[in-house]
Amino acid sequence: MRDIDGGRLKYSNLFSLNKINQFDVLENGFSTSIGLDFKKNIIKEDGSLDKEIFNLSLGQVISEKENMDMPSSTSLDQKFSDIVGESSIKLNNSTSLKYNFSIDQSYKDINYSEIGADIDLNKNTKFNISYLEEKNHIGQNEYIKSNIDFEIGEFNSLSFSAKRNLLTNSAEFYNLSYDYINDCLKAGIVFRREFYSDRDIEPDNSLMFRISIVPFANINSPKVSR
Repeated sequence: MRDIDGGRLKYSNLFSLNKINQFDVLENGFSTSIGLDFKKNIIKEDGSLDKEIFNLSLGQVISEKENMDMPSSTSLDQKFSDIVGESSIKLNNSTSLKYNFSIDQSYKDINYSEIGADIDLNKNTKFNISYLEEKNHIGQNEYIKSNIDFEIGEFNSLSFSAKRNLLTNSAEFYNLSYDYINDCLKAGIVFRREFYSDRDIEPDNSLMFRISIVPFANINSPKVSR
């Protein structure tokens, strides 16, 4: 494999050959992934699934030896990776909580922690907010992210999202997007305003058009920046 920088091990890529989201990279050496899933569901009288009310998934990668070609942020450079996991609980029909985490192999530190809430404000409006903290080899950051989605009629939706760095007390970006959706096509336009910690660099505004042909392909236009 080739030497790369960055990336993070998550439960969603724990059992993938490509654990660091690089399309041309596979880790070398011998390793195994172990994990477990626990779910608590409500079952209807006819035996079919009504809804999932609790989920907990966690796992770890165990390697034959250390692999210094892997970025330390993934913990895959060690024989025992971080223990990564995700969980969710549904409080009622409109509110659910989630918690994603990465725990040091020694069980002493939580290197990544993301706590979030998803709220259905009404039939056409959904809101979510989350707090994210990165520590040690993953990084040194704290963020808060929020997103709100509006369904306008049967085929149209409007979405606004934002991310703020709590350590620098500054906004990272704002996204505003519009989408038209039917059974086989999703087309939309995205406006993004991205900020920088360097006060000498002006915020970057970009506009992008995107089309998704379900389930075949996604097409994104080049960003137009100003």
